[in-house]
Amino acid sequence: MHVDVIKTRDKLLRVRSNWEAVYQADPEAQFYMSWTWIAGWFEKLGCQWIVLAAKADASSTDYVGFFPLQLRTELSRDGKFHNELRTGGGYFAGYTGFICDPRFERDVILAFANHTRRLNWAKLHLENIFASPERLKMFLDEFPSSDFITEKIQRPDDGDGIDHDIYVYVNLPSDWDAFLYERLDAKARRNARAALRQAEDGEYRITTPTAETIEADIEVLLKFWELQWAAKLAARYNPKLPIGLMSNFRNMLRCCFADNALFLPILWQGENRIGIQASLIDWKNRTLISLLNGRDINVKRPPPGFVLHLHCVRWGIQNGFKVYDLQTGDFPYKYDFGGIERRVECLRVSTHDRRNPRGALEPLSVPVVFRRAQRMEEDGKPDDAAQACLQILDIDPNHADASRLLKSLDVELRRAGPASLNAAKDLHQRGQIAKAERVYRAILEADPKHTDATYLLGVALLQQRRFEAAEQQLGLAIVLQPNLATLYYNRGLALQQLGRNTEALASFDSAIALKPDYDLALVQRNSILKAAPHIGTDRSL
Repeated sequence: MHVDVIKTRDKLLRVRSNWEAVYQADPEAQFYMSWTWIAGWFEKLGCQWIVLAAKADASSTDYVGFFPLQLRTELSRDGKFHNELRTGGGYFAGYTGFICDPRFERDVILAFANHTRRLNWAKLHLENIFASPERLKMFLDEFPSSDFITEKIQRPDDGDGIDHDIYVYVNLPSDWDAFLYERLDAKARRNARAALRQAEDGEYRITTPTAETIEADIEVLLKFWELQWAAKLAARYNPKLPIGLMSNFRNMLRCCFADNALFLPILWQGENRIGIQASLIDWKNRTLISLLNGRDINVKRPPPGFVLHLHCVRWGIQNGFKVYDLQTGDFPYKYDFGGIERRVECLRVSTHDRRNPRGALEPLSVPVVFRRAQRMEEDGKPDDAAQACLQILDIDPNHADASRLLKSLDVELRRAGPASLNAAKDLHQRGQIAKAERVYRAILEADPKHTDATYLLGVALLQQRRFEAAEQQLGLAIVLQPNLATLYYNRGLALQQLGRNTEALASFDSAIALKPDYDLALVQRNSILKAAPHIGTDRSL
């Protein structure tokens, strides 16, 4: 199975018909994996996304599976950037996952897992992952515990006792009366009939949007939502969260309306909207998905939320839909409609140290890191900006903009004061390794053969897990001080992390030759021979 990486909107647009064919063929595919949702969401994200596209071999013209992923670039506590992957559409999608032609299911899933492993990331978030246990196990088995940590993530507690791992849905019968009598108890049935009679008689009415009104209708819905939820979310999580959520809702509601995938009934009282319910139309699975609702909180009768849910159920039944999906949270009102539970969890796969492998950035994140380096410079943080540039240059030595910015930062830092080995050592001992690195480099610029700075720069690189750069730097230090055992030991550590075990063994041997009682070097040497005893044999031939 061959995997291509789609990372531009133009290329994504070219596979639309192929995507839709796979989506229709996959019995597990659901609306949040549809072309409408993924294309709309990725257009809003801009650059930080990829799609893994699988086909039988490199010469095949059609893909048989798609795995959308969001790429995020985060700042670690040590001041370095790392990458995280999230399943496409999340955190905003009710369900996430991948789609594949069921005839190639196993090969496609294994190919997706293996290609994902080769990307540079510290964490893979499988948020709201919606796949059969068989598919999910097949995927996760490719991330063994020897190399990764797989764990369930506890959703934030809103303090209201709601379990958001429980998703509630309602199976819809073939006619409205059957729903009233089979799903609702006698009291709920009376309330439903009374509420609908009031909402459809006299001063009340229910309408749906037109192309001319949809923008205004969406804005009223968002204003209702903001008045009801924004302050609570801002106080509990992040002041910017409500603004971000509304921007996401606005974008996706527009996309879904344009693709005939949005049912948006509006309850009016006279000339005023008093309630709006946004539901996604999953034509493939004949499912209506309740996404977002808003109401005038001053109106109690008829109850706008209850009325609009009933209207959606009735519309769904009349149009042959089989499921009304109320999504996350075991809110009591959902069971008034005959709700059934299922569990949808959030999982996370992480590297053991929560860092990118070998400390290397995922190349697709370079533009984001450079923009952040520019902001760091503007905010008066030259050391942080310089470290970001160094991370870029580690994977792209020819990045002209990062090189120019780094040079300008060098000038700025030199103006701030002369380079001092004692100052660098003090920073290093206090754990400010990136700043120490900057001073070591300034010393070496003035004196390229400064032995202590050459060695300590190699140690700083090793501690930052920049193993390729550390190995090269420690090699330079060995040229200057060929009889210092610690240099060979540290270079051996870097080589070991790079998987160059034969060279690592030779380096540890050199350290032991200079210092026979070097316990740390002996331990590392033995660990290599224990894991791969043939290395020692091969070297003796």
